[in-house]
Amino acid sequence: MKYRPPDTSLVNETLSALCLILLAMLITNFRNLHRIECIAADTDELTKINNSRGFYIELANELVRSSRYHHTFSLAFLDIDDFKKINDSHGHIEGDRLLIEVAKCLKGALRKTDTVARIGGDEFACLLPETSQTSAKSAFSNANLQLKNSMLKANWPVTFSVGVVTFESTPDDIKEAMKVADKLMYSVKNYKKNNISYQIWRNNNQPPP
Repeated sequence: MKYRPPDTSLVNETLSALCLILLAMLITNFRNLHRIECIAADTDELTKINNSRGFYIELANELVRSSRYHHTFSLAFLDIDDFKKINDSHGHIEGDRLLIEVAKCLKGALRKTDTVARIGGDEFACLLPETSQTSAKSAFSNANLQLKNSMLKANWPVTFSVGVVTFESTPDDIKEAMKVADKLMYSVKNYKKNNISYQIWRNNNQPPP
């Protein structure tokens, strides 16, 4: 029987196809890994909600949308009153349980389109896109009720100081937006604590839409 050499063109095509499949698998795995790393970088390890980095990205995007489409948005800053007493009297593990529960309550009370973040320590921030003051009041009335019921059920003697700012025009940058909300929250905390203060803000340097 006469020997026939293998068809090199068929071999080359097969090898090329295998290489393309392998390359596609590597690219897919890299993209998945990159996506997981990006999510991890934007997520608070304890509460599994956004951290400050992730929140600032969402806020920056919202400022762009607000400026382009001239829509209102609301930004809330929340601080846990007397949180240190929990850590001092019950330990940091109990304090962590409280922080996780606060994150859970806020996520449960607000819309899926809203962004909830732990900014640091016992401070949280919430971004409510396309939300008027009336809607923000309704949302945080519900959130505050859930928080109070949850704290009472767990026998945690803490309350919440909250500042909710509705931006009817776009602030110059995220630092200005956060500064306004932070200042409003501390006005509550430095007065009597355990309350929510609301404010409407307009950039005086911008004409009405």
